[in-house]
Amino acid sequence: MMRTRFRLAVGAALLASAAAAPAHVTVWPRQSQAGAHERYTVRVPNEKQADNLAVELRFPSGLRVTSFEQKPGWLTEALRDARGAIMGVRWTGRLPPEQFTEFGLLAVNPASTKDLVWTATQRFADGTSVLWSGAANSKSPAPHVQLRPATPRDGSPPVQADR
Repeated sequence: MMRTRFRLAVGAALLASAAAAPAHVTVWPRQSQAGAHERYTVRVPNEKQADNLAVELRFPSGLRVTSFEQKPGWLTEALRDARGAIMGVRWTGRLPPEQFTEFGLLAVNPASTKDLVWTATQRFADGTSVLWSGAANSKSPAPHVQLRPATPRDGSPPVQADR
């Protein structure tokens, strides 16, 4: 009986926290390996009462983006630095309220295990925008991917350098 009440209480708390959690731009997978070639998926929800017309994503330093998935109904524009390297992307299209979409991209992770923190901006038909660049526990958290050390191809654990 006590165990059942505990499970119900935990379930109710999880549902309440999920309902209260605001949707935000996220990047998947949430974990990857340093130096890996990865297919990232950028998930964009629209919880405003205005159409989302553009999404701009700035990439973490050291991440080398190589290509973008074609998304019907959306225009993809690579944003480049002075050297011509891709530093971000802008997708323009129309995402109605209470819907979400996903954008794909291929990239090579940096060799270091420093976590990847992305910056995203959503622009809406009512002239407003939302910047997702804050800390993980903020109202506007930046998309975040944890990088783990690369695993050798033979499956053995990574070699640790002597300290």
